[in-house]
Amino acid sequence: MMLSRWIPAVLAIGTLFVTAPSWAHEDHKKAPPPTAAAAQPGAPAAMDHAAMDHTATEAAAEPKPMPQRLVRWLGRWHPAVVHFPIALFLVAAVLEAAAAWGRRAWLTDGTRVLIALAALSAIGAAALGWLAMGLPGPVEDATHTLHRWLGTGIAALGLLAWWAKERSMRRQSGRAARGLYAAALAAVTLAVLLNAWLGGALTHGVNHLRF
Repeated sequence: MMLSRWIPAVLAIGTLFVTAPSWAHEDHKKAPPPTAAAAQPGAPAAMDHAAMDHTATEAAAEPKPMPQRLVRWLGRWHPAVVHFPIALFLVAAVLEAAAAWGRRAWLTDGTRVLIALAALSAIGAAALGWLAMGLPGPVEDATHTLHRWLGTGIAALGLLAWWAKERSMRRQSGRAARGLYAAALAAVTLAVLLNAWLGGALTHGVNHLRF
């Protein structure tokens, strides 16, 4: 009884596999035969160019392997994820500046979580950026190169700022630990602003912030 229940399903799946190639090539069957253009003078050259274009289109339309598709899909998340470290580092820097200016130490307690989240999201954004851009090539322009390596440096600076923040929160921490944290946070904030501008220049042009 159990076997008889599965027989229709197996037959249906087998039918799909058998007929799928014909569906995939249905459009190719409707294309005009190339021999029709050979009777006209000068047609062979035109036919060759058309065949080359058709071959290139077919190659571009071919399904990519799953690992390649996954890498491209993950890389498309870079423009969205990159907003997290930008916002978190900037908010942390503003809070730290307000705490130092107004002598309100309680503001620095909230930046502990912000710095941690900013550092982790910076690592994720940098990794997705590498997936989006791929490995460096010989034809990569200066803007792409600077954006790539500055983003990688931001991930490292973010980890340094996080580590320095944790050290500065200890009771026995001295002025050196707090100074290191302030320097690391200032450096990563400036780097984030510059790299955000570079990212906008890559997508919208160098005049994207022109007033």
